[in-house]
Amino acid sequence: MLKYKLISLVLYVSGLLAFILIAFILILSGFIFLPLFYGTVKACCRLMLSSLLLWPNIKGKFPPDGTYIIMMNHSSFLDVFIFPLIPIGAWTGISAAKNFKIPIFSSIMKRIQTIPIDRKNRLSAFESIKKAEDVLKQGIHIGILPEGTRTLDGKMKAFKKGGFHMAINSNTAIVPVGVSGAYNFKPKDRWWMKPGSISINIGSPTNVSEYSDLGIDGLKNAVEKTIKELSGESHEVK
Repeated sequence: MLKYKLISLVLYVSGLLAFILIAFILILSGFIFLPLFYGTVKACCRLMLSSLLLWPNIKGKFPPDGTYIIMMNHSSFLDVFIFPLIPIGAWTGISAAKNFKIPIFSSIMKRIQTIPIDRKNRLSAFESIKKAEDVLKQGIHIGILPEGTRTLDGKMKAFKKGGFHMAINSNTAIVPVGVSGAYNFKPKDRWWMKPGSISINIGSPTNVSEYSDLGIDGLKNAVEKTIKELSGESHEVK
């Protein structure tokens, strides 16, 4: 444990330096020419993860055509750097309203049309879902962490229904993604880090023709089960 604590002190410094660098690159590219942002963000996120001695391993392929809602388990603060490695083309996401108060990070989120959501305010949450549906119509993928908040014990929390209402209302397929290894790197209640590999498992899109039969609860349960299998959460041990 002492070894990891000493390594962590170095990683906090290298991670901060990498974050400052990629923030500058992404803000510059995003405001000069948005397609350039999407062209550089994957390399920037890999650089960020590498600065923390993390190696992402992507399994499965993201569909090359169409517009999708991407749902991923929320296992780590690293998810913001993991998610951009998944989609092909333009994407955005739904993020907690409080995140828009973070300097630099909020500028990037606004530029790519990230939708703020206040899950404690039912009307506000509903309006956010409607805004996300409008973004989907532009051919932009939407990323959602359906648990709402990060796991505290490595196991997935129950999914919120908002994203599934969006999928059915917009008749959009969901691409399930399961991440493992990120929780082990640094749980929310531990300051030191444990470098290693991260598995990003991309599943097959849901079949929109089954939505009417499944309904909200059926679709939620099916996707929740799939992501749980893809994430292999039983291996996420502190």
